Amino acid sequence: MDKYLFSYATASDPPIKRGLIRLVEKATGQPKLKRMYVHNQRFPRAGETFFEAAVRSLELDVRYDARALSAVPKTGPVVFVANHPYGVLDGIVMSWLVSKARLDFVVLTHIVLTRAPEAAGFILPVDFSGTEEAERTNLASRAAARAHLAKGGAVVVFPAGGISTAPDKLGLKPAVDSRWQPFVSQLIQRSKATVVPIWFGGQNSRLFQIASHVSLTLRLSLIFHEVRTRIGATLPVAIGAPIPFASLAAIRDRQALADDLRERVYALARLAPPTINKPRRAIVKLLRPKLPTSRTNRAA
Repeated sequence: MDKYLFSYATASDPPIKRGLIRLVEKATGQPKLKRMYVHNQRFPRAGETFFEAAVRSLELDVRYDARALSAVPKTGPVVFVANHPYGVLDGIVMSWLVSKARLDFVVLTHIVLTRAPEAAGFILPVDFSGTEEAERTNLASRAAARAHLAKGGAVVVFPAGGISTAPDKLGLKPAVDSRWQPFVSQLIQRSKATVVPIWFGGQNSRLFQIASHVSLTLRLSLIFHEVRTRIGATLPVAIGAPIPFASLAAIRDRQALADDLRERVYALARLAPPTINKPRRAIVKLLRPKLPTSRTNRAA
């Protein structure tokens, strides 16, 4: 198995950076996740996709409104936009959710997910390494996203381009996305796509928030740790009503449109149940959040 399959380290990284990332990953949760992945490869369940297997294996209790998901247009260009509080975890869950509404979807997300061949067909890789090859990869992925929408497909985007981060160095304040990048607006405006806003509740640990202000290398090395700590966790998701392009056409400035969509996504927080980041097997049933006014689906 490729030694970089389960690592945010890359062959192009300087040796010290590469070694540090892999060392921290192995000490903080990567081996368990790798064992789970290998087990699913060796003993696949009939008809189960990579994303379904991941949600099941991680024992995620994803709370979402099935009626809201069913409102997603079944045909025509659609751009799904969401905040990015976790990293690889919300990429997996987002793909799992979207696949229930549209099978013709692709996701612009971190290149690390393309290392799993089962997921590669759905991923348009984003490479943050800063190399010339990374730039070529990113340009190709952007072009592929535009082409996919032109054919009437669906594209998933995390417009912040990075994981939500607490603004203070001690990680005491809520983590939020950085300002959304205007490329998402280009996708929408060129294709006249319907937009579906999605909000994920919760955030990564305080350790991750502090590390993010210390070192990008340390931040990357802790992403698998964040996934490991959420095995068995409840993940609330709020799905907004589809926004027809006609409702957004008046906002011609791309940054202004990206800012508007970011505000719409964060406004969805009021529709989601409270976040519980503790393993669900340790939670008293009476404390489980419920949506009193809508039907809520869970990932088994």
